[in-house]
Amino acid sequence: MSIPIALPSTTLGWVLLIIVTLLLLKAVLTVTLAFAHARTAARRRARAQGAPLPGVSVMIAAYNEEVGIADTLRSVLAQQGPALQVLVVDDGSTDTTAAIAAEFARSDPRVTVLRKPNGGKASALNLAADHLTYPVAVSVDADSALAPGTLAALARHFHDPRVGAVAGDVRVAGPVTSLTQMQNLEYSVGQQMDKRAQDMLGAVSVVPGAAGAFRSDLIRRLRYSHDTITEDMDLTVAIAAEGYEVRFEPGALSYTEPPVDLRSLWRQRMRWMYGTFQVMGKYRHLIMNPRGGRLGWLTLPYVLVYGLTLGGAGPIFDLAALALLTQHMNDALLPLLLNVGADVAVAAAALLLGRQSLRPLLITPTQRLFLRPFVSLVVVMTCVTFLRRRNVQWNKLPRVGLRLPGAAPTREPLPQAGD
Repeated sequence: MSIPIALPSTTLGWVLLIIVTLLLLKAVLTVTLAFAHARTAARRRARAQGAPLPGVSVMIAAYNEEVGIADTLRSVLAQQGPALQVLVVDDGSTDTTAAIAAEFARSDPRVTVLRKPNGGKASALNLAADHLTYPVAVSVDADSALAPGTLAALARHFHDPRVGAVAGDVRVAGPVTSLTQMQNLEYSVGQQMDKRAQDMLGAVSVVPGAAGAFRSDLIRRLRYSHDTITEDMDLTVAIAAEGYEVRFEPGALSYTEPPVDLRSLWRQRMRWMYGTFQVMGKYRHLIMNPRGGRLGWLTLPYVLVYGLTLGGAGPIFDLAALALLTQHMNDALLPLLLNVGADVAVAAAALLLGRQSLRPLLITPTQRLFLRPFVSLVVVMTCVTFLRRRNVQWNKLPRVGLRLPGAAPTREPLPQAGD
């Protein structure tokens, strides 16, 4: 017996249909821009082909990272192409992080270890900024590993004097659990869909700490800010406010360790969301301001509407649809099917663009029923925390080490960038 699908007969049904239509239009626009970016990225690579690469200074801020710092350094030192300087800043670690980094420095003159009392990631990166040798500075988190070719892929963008920063493609490489798989799918959509589309619009809002490249002179001048706890987003917005382009490079892969339990995931997302609120508050004067350029007209409004508002409204739509489904099935069925179909289609497009297996599509329903409400609850709690003027700290997450897909930890060869 088939269930007929008709136009809504109730006000709530029409509201749901209008909302899902807007979300569907966003999905179509995002997918279109993402695939257009694939062609744009290929043209950028072709234009930079054969040009000498600028030297790269890699900055690694490390606090109690003995579990993964060796793998991180191996992946950086194995990079081919640009001249390389590696600055490891030990931010007052109480474990063997500094000793492990010092072993690398003794065997490889490209590595320098700087030590300081614990003062936070921003202060550690600012210390590294004072010692930059090359014109391109790349931040790499001490719980991440770079795929071969990543530094070259990032560095080639800086032949264009308009470019101030470039974001790499961050992927999950932790123990294979339901929680990490949901994060992997979330990262894939965020990178391959949202970041690509933002690049096409000139509205990339975050250059991640796991793989982010900047002009060294901009870092020296602007510095990492202590005003917010998302120093990478703060610096990205500051660079865009200076009139520079911020790009996304899908061929620059960084594998990062995700939170492996709910408590750690909550702490991470609270920090991200609270930091986003701080950045939006800090640069609110640029929103819809002609002096803000694309940053004011596109980047910040995009974060406000989709990152903070609609990002927390998804489960409300689901609850309203389910409530209506029990009373007026026809009114809820069409919006619900369109919304679920759009989720699956966008996720499939992201995995295809990222040259990844389509198997993660099987967990799309689980992600929708669990991770989306989880993130929405984070948004709500962050609003409460922010309005009550309570501080969220830069909490240290427990480390278990990287687990690359289908391989041992990063001591084995990494997948090539762009694969």
